[in-house]
Amino acid sequence: MKFRKAFILVLLSIFLISCVSDAKKENGSEEKVSKTEKVQRSKKIGVIQIADHIALERARKGFEDEIKKKSPDVEIISKNANGDLSVVPSIIKSFKDKDVDLIYAIATPAAQGAKNGVKDIPIIFNAVTDPESADLVKNLEEPEENVTGVSDYFSIKAQLEEIISIFPDIKTVGVMFSTNEANSKFQVEELKKAAIEFDLDVAEVGVNNINDVSTAIKALEPKMDIFMAITDNTVSSASTIIAESLKTAKIPSFASEEGPVENGILMSAGVDYLDLGKKAAEMASEVIDGKKVSEVPVLFSTDTRKVVNKKTAEALGLDDDNNLMDDAKVVE
Repeated sequence: MKFRKAFILVLLSIFLISCVSDAKKENGSEEKVSKTEKVQRSKKIGVIQIADHIALERARKGFEDEIKKKSPDVEIISKNANGDLSVVPSIIKSFKDKDVDLIYAIATPAAQGAKNGVKDIPIIFNAVTDPESADLVKNLEEPEENVTGVSDYFSIKAQLEEIISIFPDIKTVGVMFSTNEANSKFQVEELKKAAIEFDLDVAEVGVNNINDVSTAIKALEPKMDIFMAITDNTVSSASTIIAESLKTAKIPSFASEEGPVENGILMSAGVDYLDLGKKAAEMASEVIDGKKVSEVPVLFSTDTRKVVNKKTAEALGLDDDNNLMDDAKVVE
């Protein structure tokens, strides 16, 4: 009887051990499946664009086209703040809620909002002139947190040299900037320093939003010989208004990139935002593939080209000016 009881207990033990072993295998299998699914699921990228103008559109398009080539299955969630800084935190939160793998932030306020909103998602910025003064990175070569990207910086001094080569008699450069953008204030300060080297004066005016632009440009016109459109989101968004006013006043204008020239600004000799978008996509692809953000240095583009608006040149009587038209891409 005792032997029989012992035999039953042994059988019971074997059965229980077998059940536990099977359960562990099942759990382990489920765990592996779960991890595999997470690795294999399509990557998600949240794209936040601060405003709607040509340069930023190109920065977005260049990025999206290039990232799709590299990762055809990537899911892109694109949001535009339409110039409203107050909606940036909610856009960033929506990206976090959707568990995106990376955020692409176009323009300084978008990048700042992304950095303030998330610490555990990689952020690639674009259209940021000075990442350090915008408090996005401290170390350009080895970004220390979750943020890196592409700067649209192009030397103000080099731009002034280009302007003077075409308009050697100018005395005062006019500039407009958004009071809400650290990016813009940095450029104005650089312009003032560079102007001293060329014995030029700077007439400046700050605007709070696009509604202030028309009045501001009229107030600036009597004080300047040429207008310089820096890479400022408000100025770029209002470049058509500015260009029309300047044409009427017969004042030439210069932009740091091509977009405003298509809207009527006379000329530019600056960066190509479509190309900057592609470069940002290459960086994003590296991070998605496993590279640490700290291993992806901030990129400064050195590729520039001269672009001239033909209709504006004609309106100002400059369409026969060889210094202006030579080696330029001409837009209507």
